[in-house]
Order: sequence, then structure tokens, then C-alpha cells
Amino acid sequence: MNCNICHRGHDPTKLPFLCVVDARNALYPGRLSQAQILIETEDLEGRVNKLLSDSNSDSAEIGTGARDSRTYVENCASEASKARERTEIIIASADKLRDEIAVAKRQIQERRAKIARQKSGLAAASSGVEARRKRELEETKKTIRMTKYSWDREYEGLTQYRAALCLEVAKLYRLQRVKRGGPTRYDYRIGGIDIVDLNQLSSAQPELISASLGHISHLLWLTSHYLAIRLPAEITLPHNDYPRPTIFSLLSSYHHGNVAFPGSSPLPPDPLDRQFQHVPHPRPLYLERPLATLMKEEPSAFNSFMEAVSLLVYDIVWLCRTQGVPVADSLEDFASIGRNMYNLLINSSMQRGSQQPVVKPPDLGAGDSPEQQHADLARTAPRMGLYSHGTLHTSLATAAGNKLTRSFGMINPIKLADQLKAKLANEMYPTAEWELVQNDGFVSEGPEDAVMVGAAPPSPSGYFGSRRDGGESGSGGGGGGGGGARYGLESFMSVHTTGTSVTPPREKSHGWTKIKARTPG
Repeated sequence: MNCNICHRGHDPTKLPFLCVVDARNALYPGRLSQAQILIETEDLEGRVNKLLSDSNSDSAEIGTGARDSRTYVENCASEASKARERTEIIIASADKLRDEIAVAKRQIQERRAKIARQKSGLAAASSGVEARRKRELEETKKTIRMTKYSWDREYEGLTQYRAALCLEVAKLYRLQRVKRGGPTRYDYRIGGIDIVDLNQLSSAQPELISASLGHISHLLWLTSHYLAIRLPAEITLPHNDYPRPTIFSLLSSYHHGNVAFPGSSPLPPDPLDRQFQHVPHPRPLYLERPLATLMKEEPSAFNSFMEAVSLLVYDIVWLCRTQGVPVADSLEDFASIGRNMYNLLINSSMQRGSQQPVVKPPDLGAGDSPEQQHADLARTAPRMGLYSHGTLHTSLATAAGNKLTRSFGMINPIKLADQLKAKLANEMYPTAEWELVQNDGFVSEGPEDAVMVGAAPPSPSGYFGSRRDGGESGSGGGGGGGGGARYGLESFMSVHTTGTSVTPPREKSHGWTKIKARTPG
């Protein structure tokens, strides 16, 4: 119905009460529901009364005699027994629940006590955590200092053992220094024979050269073994089916399998070994004929021998510098094999005995600066037995060791071999009137011109008998081995031209030319 005042329909949920009519309309649904419930209640009450009246009439018809029967009594006893059982079950369940509640309460109390203890312990730990942290940090630092000190002290003893072994093996090999004339001039001997330096190769006997190089190679190999150092150029000592010592180039060292002795039949390849496909050529550290004869008759063998002695010198100088023995960057200092070996094995041990110990006990007090702690052996200058490849302490394989070896500035063995060949050529042929000239736009002066006779001139690397790329030189390596080259002494000559002139080419050229007489001063 609509309101007589506002003239709109009533909605009990959306429209609020605005007047008395709306309030009245809101009461009508409750009143109708109550009236309906009352009607339903009266209907149910009538049905119940009817059923009760019917049951009373039936029981009256049965009579009192039926209730006194045995069946009725047994049914009642059975119902009573069932009721007792249900009561007992209910009581047992109640007791069980009561016990579980008690256990749960006890567990809750225990957890509360544990949490309280943890809170108190956390509070106590939080109060002194900074002090404990500082104390534990200081103890850890002290332990580290003691460990490093013990490590340094043990390694210092190891370096002394290494130096002592090297000194003993040098004494066993009878490495000696003998005065020669002046107080600063010495000769060096090993195994009872003179050590042939590189500046004496042209005048020494081949047997003496071979024996000297053999002793030096063996002593150098033993020294590197005791020092746990891998030399740049690998040395192969005499062994079964390998009667003489040899040496490999820098690129071929430690990158090969079993190699046969030079001049013998090659070893059969191992079918299971697929790592080494290229077999390098070892350089001989021995001579079977005089050096001048070898240079004329077998240039390739001469080139290999000169490369071998250059590689041996490279190993000696490199080992000296890694062990703190200074060697100047000059050909004379490099060529002094005996002096370098004596300084490495004898002088370094004597100087080490006179020096004070490097390792000092650390100050265990808290708050020490790094300068007040023990000396770090890795930052000290190289000395005998300190740097090696066989230990982690001051290893040459680490960044500090690589930095040390890169600071040497070593001469390349190939260039060293070239310098030695040029020096030996000047010593063996001092009266030669020809020298190798290399220049861009070579132009002759005067009536004497360089004229080529016969084959093409050899390359500069062919004269010195070495490869500039640092690779292996085989039987034909060196450029001067084949084609009848005679090191420029018989391949070129100068003729006197009258009335004619030769115009040389303007591109880069090289050749042998006659040198003019040099005036002293």
C-alpha cells in the first residue's frame, strides 16, 4: 500500500521510515508471520493430542497383565544395561578428555617457562655481544698470525734445506773457482775440468765442450729438482737409449711425449696417446767435431748446437734471477756459465749464512698494525730456495711469481743465438773482407759493387742459422744448411768495373759487400 502523505510504495530495506504509514507498513510482515505460526502451532497441537488419545486407548486395551510378563521385564533390564554401558562410556570419555586437558596444560606451562628462559638468555647475550665479538675477532687474528708465523718459519727451514742440498751437490760435483792472474779474474772448474764459457767455444776442444756442458746440464737439472722449479727450456739427461744430454726450445718444452735421441730411429707413436701429435726436435748439448768444422760442413747441426747452448744459458740466467742472484743484461754476463753457476750455488749460500734470519716472532698484542707484525716472505726479495713451483708458499705459479718472472726482461734465446753466431763468425774468420749488409735502398759507393755469383744470396736468418719465429729447426732449418751456402765467404765477390756502372734496385736489398779499411780511433 502507498503512503497517504508521501504517496510512494513501501520498501522495508531500501526506503527508510518517513511517516506513520511507513512504520505501520513495517509492522505488517511481523504480524502476518506471527499469525501464521500460531495457526501452525494449533494444527500440530491437535495432531499430538489425537495421537496421545489413540495410544492411551491401546494401552488400556492391553491391560495390566501384559506389563507383568517376562518379556517386558527382560526388555526393561536390557534397556537399563544399555543405559549403564552408555553411561560408563561417557564417563570414560570424560576422564580421558580430563587427562588430555591436564597434559596440555602442563605442556603449555613448560613451553612458557622455556620461552621465558630463552628471552632471558637472549637479553643477557644481547647485552655483551659487541665485547664478545671483538674478543673472538682478536683471538682469531692472533691464531692467524701464529699460523702464518709457523708456516713462514717452516718454509724458512725448507728454503735452508734446499740451499744446503744445492750447495752439497755443487761440492760433490767439485764446482770450484780458481784465480787466474789478477785478483778479480777467475777460472771455474767442475768435475776436475774447466767450464767452457760461450766466449771460449771457438777455441775449445769438442770433447771438453761436451764434458763441460754435460756436467753443467746435470748439475742444473739437480738444482732445479731440489728447488722444485721447472726450467723454461726442458733438459733431457742421458738415460736408456739416450746417451747425450739435449734441450728443447721454449715452445716445445713439457709439451711432448717420448722423444728419440737425435739421429736415431724415431719411437713408434702410442695409439692411445692423442695429446702429442707434433714431435719436437731436441737440441744437442754436445759436440763431435770442432765448431769451425761443424759450421762449414753441417750448418744445420751448428745451428742446433748454438740454439742448445743459448737455451742452456737462458735457463741458468732465469734460475739465477728467480733465486736472487743478479745477472746483468749483457752478452758477456750471459755467456759466463761458470761464474753464474758458482754465484748461484756457492756465493748465494755464503751470503745467506751471513744474513740475519728473515722470519721474526709476531707480536701477539691486540691492535697491532700490519707493519708491526711478522715479515711476509712473499714480499721479500728473491733469495736461494724461496721461490719455486712445488710449494704454495711464494710459488712462481701465483700472480706474485708471474710478476717476478715478467720483470726479468730476458733476452730471447733465438736472438742470443744470433749474437753468439755473429761473434763466433768474427772470431773464427777475423781476416774476412766481407760482411753482411742489410739496408733499404742499398746503394754502392765508388767503383766497387756487390755482384752476386751463382745462387741467390741467403737470408740474414740463414747466415746465423736460426728461425726468427722461434719454431723448430729441422734438418733443413736455418736457411744456411742446403744449397751450398758457405756463410757468405764463397757466394759473393767484388769485381772492378771500368767504364760501366751498375744501378742497384731501389727496393729493400741485402748482400755481402767488401768493407773498407778502418783506421784506428
